[in-house]
Amino acid sequence: MITGTVNADFEAIITLSICNSDGKVHTQDAIIDTGFNGWLSLPPDLIAQLNLRGKRRGRAILGDG
Repeated sequence: MITGTVNADFEAIITLSICNSDGKVHTQDAIIDTGFNGWLSLPPDLIAQLNLRGKRRGRAILGDG
């Protein structure tokens, strides 16, 4: 079961645990997107900490503007 919280903006939040290649676990709060399409967006500083390569970089407009 996944548990989380709802913030003041009524957004559902869960905490993700992400391991880097050395096995160190990093946590990141994530807003649940009901239109999830299989892509995960991470903050640039976490991408650097995990030593990940970006698949794509760009700008987007969310459904609520």
